[in-house]
Amino acid sequence: MSNFLDTNKITEILKDYYTVTHIRIAILNNDYKDIAGYPNKRAALCEYIRTSKLANSHCEECDKKACSIARNRGSAYMYQCHAGLYEIIQPLYVNGLVVGYLFFAHMLSGESKEYCLKEILERTKDFNLDNNKIKELVDNSTLLNYDYIKAAARLLETIATHLCLEKMGLIKEYDNLLTNINKYINEHLKEDIEINDICNAVGVGKTKLCTLSKEYYKMGIHEHIRQIKIDKAKEILISEPKVSIDDIIQRCRFSDYNYFIYIFKKVVGFTPKKFIKINETIILW
Repeated sequence: MSNFLDTNKITEILKDYYTVTHIRIAILNNDYKDIAGYPNKRAALCEYIRTSKLANSHCEECDKKACSIARNRGSAYMYQCHAGLYEIIQPLYVNGLVVGYLFFAHMLSGESKEYCLKEILERTKDFNLDNNKIKELVDNSTLLNYDYIKAAARLLETIATHLCLEKMGLIKEYDNLLTNINKYINEHLKEDIEINDICNAVGVGKTKLCTLSKEYYKMGIHEHIRQIKIDKAKEILISEPKVSIDDIIQRCRFSDYNYFIYIFKKVVGFTPKKFIKINETIILW
C-alpha cells in the first residue's frame, strides 16, 4: 500500500489530526510496519520500553494480534497493550479487502499517573528497564481519560474512510496502466518477455512496475507473466484438447518440455494430461 500513497500529503493529514487529538497516529501495512506517521517517532515511553529486545518482541506480537482482531471485527479495536498503554487499531479497506491499518498509539489512561506508573512497572518488570527512567517518562506523558479515548476511536473511523477514498482514487488512476501491462504480456506470449520491454511499452520504470505487480497482482512481475502464460495454456488445452505440448510450449514461450510440465503442475495442481481429462469429464457431464 505504501507505494501508492502520497506520503507527504498523508503526513499533512495525520499532522492535522495530531494537532486536534495530541495522539500519535500512524498507518501500518499488512506486515504491521509503519509506512507513515505523525509525529515521526513513537512516544518516548514506548520507544524506551522497546529498547529491551524482549519487550520489543512482545510489542510486535501485540501489534499483530491487535491487527488480527481488528480485521476480524471489521471495525476499530481499542485495547491495552502488554506494557499497559492504550491503543486503537482500525482496518483500512479498499474494495472489501484490508490494505493496511490506522493506528492511534501509546496513550496513557487511568485514574492517575501514579496508578498508570504502578501498572506499567508491573507489566515491564521482566524487561530489565530502569524504573526511574520509566517514572520520568510517565511524568512527561499526557494522561487521557477514557471518554476522550473512545471519542478518538470514533474519529479514527472517520480518518480511515477518508484515507480509503484517497486510495480508491489511486486505484482508478492505475486501472489503465494495469490493463496495458496485461495487454502487452498477452500480445507477446510467443516471445521472451523482458521487464524493460514492458516498462518501455507502458511508460513506467522497473521499480514501479515491480511494485505495481506486488501490490495489485499479489506476486512479482515474473511470476505474473508466468501465471498469464499458464492461463493461456489452460485455454488452449480446453479449446484444443488434442494439441501437442510442443505446440503449447511454442505458443506460450516456455523454455522446454520438462519446465512447462513442472510449472503447469505447480500452478494448476496437476499435469496438462490430467487437466484435459478433468475438463472433458466436466463437459460430458
